Amino acid sequence: MFLITINYYHIPDMEKILRYFSVLAMVLSLSVASTAQTRSSGGPISQNQEAFNVHYYDISLRVAMDQQAISGHVDLYIIPDADTLTKIELDLVEEYRISYIETGGRLAGFHRAGDKLFVYLADPPPAGESFRVRVAYSGKPPVAVRPPWDGGFNWSKAPDGTHWVGVSCQGEGAQLWYPNVDHPSKRPDSASINVTVPEPYFVASNGLLKSVYDHGTGFHTYRWKTRYPIHTYNINISIARYKTFEKPMTLGDGSTMPVVFYVLPEDIEKAEGLVDMAIDMLTRLGRYYGEYPFSSEKFGIVQTDYLGMEHQTINAYGNRFNYTRINGEEFDWLLLHEMGHEWWGNKITVTDWADFWIHEGITTYTDALYLWDRFGPEAYHAKFDDYRRRITNRQPVVPGEDMTSAEVYNLDIYYKGAYFMHSLRFLLGDEAFFETLKAFATDESRTYSNYTSTTDFRQFFELHTGTELEAFFDLYLYTTDLPQIEIGQTAKRQYQISIPNISFSMPMDVAIGGTVQRILLGPEPVQVTSPDPPVVDPQNWFLKSDN
Repeated sequence: MFLITINYYHIPDMEKILRYFSVLAMVLSLSVASTAQTRSSGGPISQNQEAFNVHYYDISLRVAMDQQAISGHVDLYIIPDADTLTKIELDLVEEYRISYIETGGRLAGFHRAGDKLFVYLADPPPAGESFRVRVAYSGKPPVAVRPPWDGGFNWSKAPDGTHWVGVSCQGEGAQLWYPNVDHPSKRPDSASINVTVPEPYFVASNGLLKSVYDHGTGFHTYRWKTRYPIHTYNINISIARYKTFEKPMTLGDGSTMPVVFYVLPEDIEKAEGLVDMAIDMLTRLGRYYGEYPFSSEKFGIVQTDYLGMEHQTINAYGNRFNYTRINGEEFDWLLLHEMGHEWWGNKITVTDWADFWIHEGITTYTDALYLWDRFGPEAYHAKFDDYRRRITNRQPVVPGEDMTSAEVYNLDIYYKGAYFMHSLRFLLGDEAFFETLKAFATDESRTYSNYTSTTDFRQFFELHTGTELEAFFDLYLYTTDLPQIEIGQTAKRQYQISIPNISFSMPMDVAIGGTVQRILLGPEPVQVTSPDPPVVDPQNWFLKSDN
């Protein structure tokens, strides 16, 4: 997801939050309430859900846009850890009616308990072997009152009056529209999305479009498939009378990848400009994080009636071509932010929402890094000046373990997480920082089907740089404490500087007279000679209690 600013430099998440709170009273007064508002994903995983993995979802749905309803079935291909599995626990909101559940050619018993669906298996399947469970269901999905923050389906109308449908469910989970295991640690290794709509509507989704089946009755089924591991909330559909604009992007090995924009007909003339921006951004980010992670499928953009979301290979785009201008040049902050998530969130992902900052904070750092790469240090530092003003510091960035999305989601996983990366860059120096960051982003043991965590991230940086970082990580990520800089004059032109509330030392720039010196500061006072009181960290590389 993203944040936004309304300042000279856009901060891709703040305006989103500000808009949310500015209309909160109005939203609460609406007579049609979204049942998604109190739902979240993640948290402690049950013993039952821990005991199996859904490695493949095959989703087949018909979307009735006039009725604002869906119907169909989902085939879940499940591998049990042991041969004692007698039931499976799935997540699916209670709004849907279950028609039947079938496995092994036989109907299966089931019961509902709120948003939980329990399926009973007549014979425990063998451990390590895949078996299929089909869940057939229908109903009206929760309506997104304020997408994407309060998710669900949005049944919008395009400017020409035709249907324009989108789905967003990062916070609440994919349980809003199909049965699944709604936990960040339980990603499938692939998925198929088959959606039937009336002509001439188009369905945009993840991966590659394998075929379009004409039923001969005025309906088409769009068949998409992705062969990459994917978060269940990232499996997504958008429906409208889209036009397709596509350009090839040349990759490092000389092959090409499609960069595709599914755009409303009235905006087709604007499509090329956005796609050109995307190719430039993909090239720049690739220098820092390695090549775009899903190059065997596509980088996709789909125009939506909500602001945006990092749906894998089909990023939602609702910024309405409102570009940011710096030094006379334009770029789209929303496109940039959601693209950054293709690395941080989609390729590199966490098992516990407690570490959500790795998705959002490093992507928000990427927004500033792009400015450094394209516009130079001044734009980069201006971005962090703005970030600093957005930080609330009300709870630690990593507030515990086994957290739900609702318990963790707040401004600081974006801005304080990004600022932490900004400080880590200074602490390590550019060469070590960027080499290690790219090594992490391209490490096979931490990407795609594998997972990471804050502890793993720290240990990787310690190993690759030879720097002890635990105290630094603890200070900025696990507490709300900030360094308190103390400067005392001991004699004429003599000063001592210390940071008494930390237990370690870290390098900081100190402006002394007309020069800047890098000094190791910590709890023990350091003596300096200066005609004027020294200024610690004049460029604000670090969050401190006085800034």
